[in-house]
Amino acid sequence: MLTTKTAIALMGLAGLASVSGAAMIDLTTAGSSGTLNGAIFKTNTDQPTGTGVFQPFVRIQHNGTEEGYNTSGRPLPYDEVPSIWTHDVRVSDLGRTLVGGQVYFEFRLDINESNGGSNALLSLDEVRIYTGGAGSLTTTNLASLGTLRYNLDSDADNWIKLNYDLGHGSGSGDMTMLIPEEALAGAAPTDYFYLYSAFGQNHSSGAGFEEWAARQGDDPNVVPAPGPFVVAGLGMLLISKRRR
Repeated sequence: MLTTKTAIALMGLAGLASVSGAAMIDLTTAGSSGTLNGAIFKTNTDQPTGTGVFQPFVRIQHNGTEEGYNTSGRPLPYDEVPSIWTHDVRVSDLGRTLVGGQVYFEFRLDINESNGGSNALLSLDEVRIYTGGAGSLTTTNLASLGTLRYNLDSDADNWIKLNYDLGHGSGSGDMTMLIPEEALAGAAPTDYFYLYSAFGQNHSSGAGFEEWAARQGDDPNVVPAPGPFVVAGLGMLLISKRRR
């Protein structure tokens, strides 16, 4: 649970409110953002981000509440939409970006709700990220997906408030999620990446599917980590200098 000191600090962030120890990031106005457990959540109205450009790796759809994660396994375990846009992802498929001098993995969320008033609102209630050595899993035991790398609710029952009216309809991004690079420290590039999310507990779902996509390639400002051959070469150079 959040301590009183932490709750007060979180309330000072733009778009972030705290109720009974839980935090809510309000992304219902353009340009709003907030941070929870090291991850950044902010509005995004990029256009176009439709199929072929947006490149989703999971689609989720169910009226009321909905949940699911990306996998190539069938039958699907939750409310995932069985299509080519729900599939396995490797850590090496994830693109990174640089924000405030820190490297983040970048993800985009496209929601599809009804226009107007409360019908346009949707809550993102859970986000959990796992990495592991097995692909195409269909388990409902989330812990068996692999190592838990990020949990929106690690300290309290947190959630994100989203507004479909900010976007331009289906095919337009609604939210950007930035996960710190160090959250996946130790994961191999060949490891499978699973993003579980749940919607509708605070503002229900009731129209089209929600879909997640990863950034395609790294931001040019992200400096690649040195590969094993570079590290080995630097080691030999240092040894050579010491011998001299």
